[in-house]
Parts: sequence; structure tokens; C-alpha cells
Amino acid sequence: MLSQEAKSEIEKLTARYPDKRSAVMPALHLAQREIGWLPDDVLQEIGDMLGLSKTEVNGVATFYTMYAREKPGKHTIMFCTDLPCALRGADEMMEHLEHKLGCKAGETSADGKITLKDAECLGGCDHAPVMLIDGAEHAQDLTNEKLDEIIARLQKD
Repeated sequence: MLSQEAKSEIEKLTARYPDKRSAVMPALHLAQREIGWLPDDVLQEIGDMLGLSKTEVNGVATFYTMYAREKPGKHTIMFCTDLPCALRGADEMMEHLEHKLGCKAGETSADGKITLKDAECLGGCDHAPVMLIDGAEHAQDLTNEKLDEIIARLQKD
């Protein structure tokens, strides 16, 4: 459930739009920042506030990759497999990550520590392959050895 502060912020967001339904994306971002993901009850709350059905809100939340509909691990890795990264071995590295974590892209490791996501582009083509950790830490010029070090560090945390 959303905090009263988050609900107040969503109410403020609706004032920016001629139709409050248009605030769905910023409301989803706000909710995800607060909770870390978007469970069904939160989608219902947002829908109730914006005059949308839970199905309509879910349609937005599942269309865009920046919204998490499943509870993520403690850490999230977004690994780029776009062309420049793929040309430098990203596909094989993604397989290495999946094997190391015991989960496929889009899933969370069994220990709940790391969610692995496939990313289209992270804007680091000149240092491919690249990944983004927890939305803030950029790792570049990756090798399987570097990946192993990063995974070991994240699993210890």
C-alpha cells in the first residue's frame, strides 16, 4: 500500500494534466520509488486515484520495461545485449551471468539477491559490453572475470 505522502504526491501530479488519467506513468514511477516494485494492490490504488481500472494501469506497467511487476532482488543488473555490446561478446556473457546466478534474464536469483534484466541500450557503446547496477553504478569493458567479481561483491552484500 502507498503511504499517505505518496498519495498526496500523486494528487499533486494529477493537477499538471488536463485529464488526471494522464498522470499514470509518473504515478507508477513514484509508487515504484517508494515500494521498489508494483504489486497488484498498488496498481489498484493508482487506478482508483486516477479513474482507471487496474487492468488499464497494469497495461501501462507491463508495456514499459522500467516498471517492475515482480518483487526484484536486493540488487538489479541491467545487462546490455544491443548490437555494439553483442559484437563484443555480450550474448555469451549474458549466458555466463544466467549460469552464475541460476536464473534467466527477467528473473531473480534463488537467494533473492540479484535480479537480472536484459537492456536494449545503456549508452556506453564506446566501452561495450556494459551493464548498469542498481540504476546507478555503470560497469563497462566487461569480461567474464569482471562479471564474476561484481556478482561475488553483490552476493556478499
